[in-house]
Amino acid sequence: MERAVGKGEQSAQDIEQRAAEWVARLDGSPLGEAEKANLRSWLAQDPEHRAAFDEASATWRELALLRHDPGPLRKVASPRRTATRRAMGIGALVGLALLAASGARFWLGDPWLFAAADYRTAPGELRSVQLPDGSTVELGPSSAIALDFSDRERRVRLLAGEVFFAVSPRAGTETRPFIAEAAGGTTTALGTQFVIEMAGEGADVLAVEHQVEVALDVDGRRPAVVLSPGQEVRYRTGLGVGRVRTRDLTAATAWRRGLLVFDDTSLEHVVETLNRYRRGRIVILDGALAQRRVSGVFPTSDLGDAIETITSELGVRARSVYPLITVLY
Repeated sequence: MERAVGKGEQSAQDIEQRAAEWVARLDGSPLGEAEKANLRSWLAQDPEHRAAFDEASATWRELALLRHDPGPLRKVASPRRTATRRAMGIGALVGLALLAASGARFWLGDPWLFAAADYRTAPGELRSVQLPDGSTVELGPSSAIALDFSDRERRVRLLAGEVFFAVSPRAGTETRPFIAEAAGGTTTALGTQFVIEMAGEGADVLAVEHQVEVALDVDGRRPAVVLSPGQEVRYRTGLGVGRVRTRDLTAATAWRRGLLVFDDTSLEHVVETLNRYRRGRIVILDGALAQRRVSGVFPTSDLGDAIETITSELGVRARSVYPLITVLY
């Protein structure tokens, strides 16, 4: 059962969020006179405002001083830069993330999906949708699909997140193949049930019931692999389809029942998953840390404890500007 949030606690959360927004704003263009007056007024309203602002400012300075390999931020913080310039690059990226997170993207996800998706979910939301052909799809959090049905095929494009497909079979008057497209690859239903999860620049495909055929264009060729129930494969754009591995179906689909199960999973993938279930973002600044392995079972209703458990088990540090961003280093 989820713990109810009291009025005082909610007020504290609002104060911390507002403080984080002010700190992020101060790192941008200079404040106008009206903004300066608003900031002074807000700080003077309550001692808790000043305390939250000081805490957010201290965290901001610590983030800017990090000297670790930026890992996923490497494209911006190039190894050829000096340590100072690299730290500035990290600080600038964190600032950009905070400013973006404090707007519509923080609460609603990527606004681009509003225009591109036929069905989508917000962070932490699960949704079941029946398609025009009678098939059912279950969208995980922060997920989106677009439909492209024609007289020749039933095509669904996975734009983000994770989806469980229960496909209406080709029978009777329904002769069109069912094809799910994601990250440049296609999954054709030879049976009925499968899962696709976007992962980095590719996707993971898991057969749940009967079989599916997974294919990806590589150098003009289109190698394909057929999966049976309990088999999973990962493909990457430009790299092709990887090796087939076996998954426990109960654990792999536990997200449909409110649980996240990680079994010797990279921290990078764990963070990518957690980011779909919560507001704000988790960022890993150390490339080596991103490859550390994580195992555990976590209820999706209390992922704050999951982050604390993971950082404690791995012996890593975390700093947050609540509720916008958490940095692991």
